[in-house]
Amino acid sequence: MEESIHGMQEYQSFQYKFTFSTTQAVFQLTYMTPTIVVMLKIFMSFRGPSHWNSAHTMNHHIYVIIMLYFLFICSKIMIISLPLLFLIPLCCTSFMIPALGYCRQMGSPLNYGATYIYYSGGWDGWRNSYIHLVMSIVMCSLTILCSVVMLFKLRQSVFSNSSARTKEQSKRAESSLSFTMISFIIPFINNTMLTIVYLTFPGWVYHMMIFRPFGNDCETVMMPWILYMTHPMFRRKRTISQSTAVTTIPRMNSPIMH
Repeated sequence: MEESIHGMQEYQSFQYKFTFSTTQAVFQLTYMTPTIVVMLKIFMSFRGPSHWNSAHTMNHHIYVIIMLYFLFICSKIMIISLPLLFLIPLCCTSFMIPALGYCRQMGSPLNYGATYIYYSGGWDGWRNSYIHLVMSIVMCSLTILCSVVMLFKLRQSVFSNSSARTKEQSKRAESSLSFTMISFIIPFINNTMLTIVYLTFPGWVYHMMIFRPFGNDCETVMMPWILYMTHPMFRRKRTISQSTAVTTIPRMNSPIMH
């Protein structure tokens, strides 16, 4: 077991010391904590009365319909996707069934105490890095393609409709979709670059791992914030007080009636 920390006296007598890694972990709390609050607000908005009808709460059975409606509106895609959800993880982990897991020391520039779980004794010639690389490239390309098609459809709806309200809504949807596309492309690019560096320049992989958590957090953080900031459900209603002027017309006797 190469670079294993098991049995090392310096790890058995480990005492915590403040390092740069601690600062990196604490910094994530500055944006993850507000994101959790936003997630709870989104969750409570669906659990409580709706903004459009405060007298009734949403039927809880609607969640089952939301989770299952993909099976009906895109059945061909689901027939391919569902088996892949089980096949890809099986290919990535099956070769490690006879392997032995152990803790391994990371290299420079990470300091003492930076460890990760590795394996020894797996099937010869099997590595999940190639599967990760192919999946990252394919999924990122398909995601960008679908987003570009949706943006093109939005632009067509703007040109084919002269309504000012429709144009405004399409512009908001286009902005929301653009920010969302950027948020989930960043993790794909991050993981793809890390895998390429791991396969070609293994000595530099630990430098890339410093930035990997922040790249993966972009999707977790930006998605709920984009939904919360752009969806009309979470906007406060503006109440405009209008003073109604009531004019009293005095009753006058018409000279014709005399």
